[in-house]
Amino acid sequence: MHAKMINYYIDLKRMDYEKCLRLQYHLVELRKNDKIPNTALFVEHNSIYTIGRKADPKNYENVNVYKTDRGGDVTYHGPGQIVNYFIFDVNIDGRREIRRFLENIENAYIKMLGSFGYSAMLDEEPGIWIETEKGKKKVASIGLAVKDNISYHGIALNIGQEAVNGFNLINPCGLDNSVMSYVDIPRDKAIEAIVSSLADYFGEFQKINIDDIKLL
Repeated sequence: MHAKMINYYIDLKRMDYEKCLRLQYHLVELRKNDKIPNTALFVEHNSIYTIGRKADPKNYENVNVYKTDRGGDVTYHGPGQIVNYFIFDVNIDGRREIRRFLENIENAYIKMLGSFGYSAMLDEEPGIWIETEKGKKKVASIGLAVKDNISYHGIALNIGQEAVNGFNLINPCGLDNSVMSYVDIPRDKAIEAIVSSLADYFGEFQKINIDDIKLL
């Protein structure tokens, strides 16, 4: 980008996974050509199991899966979950900084969960974890992809038991499904807090409607 632009964020409400993936590909092209600034999407999907580039078939023997080009293994998306996709330029200060970009996302989510009273952290395994009476539990799963220095895919935060139930038929990211849990935060409040926390790392965000840009 030649000039600093305010980031966008868009609440897509409920959208089919495959349709949303096509939308991400479209936005990646727009971002690559500086037609839009960095753009965060928030969405809830219909129930679906997806696998990444490093998926192990032993982890999803009992379900049908949708193969994607993100990193990671098998995961679940469905009601009771906020999926946050990042159509961002991963160059920071003129350098390709994928690790730093990911750390910024992780830190933003940890800070956001802390604002709701959760003791959130990273663990040896990927994702965001919280401390509970039953030990550490995973509440958010992360899987990114980068094309031409533009990221897509992102992070999924469980905010309801319904989402956790969806993991019962798989070994999410190769883990025992008993590690999965959720945080009890209303959807709209969670999105508002996520955007606020992301702004500390990526700058100001402006809410827009997808109809404002999808035909560019």
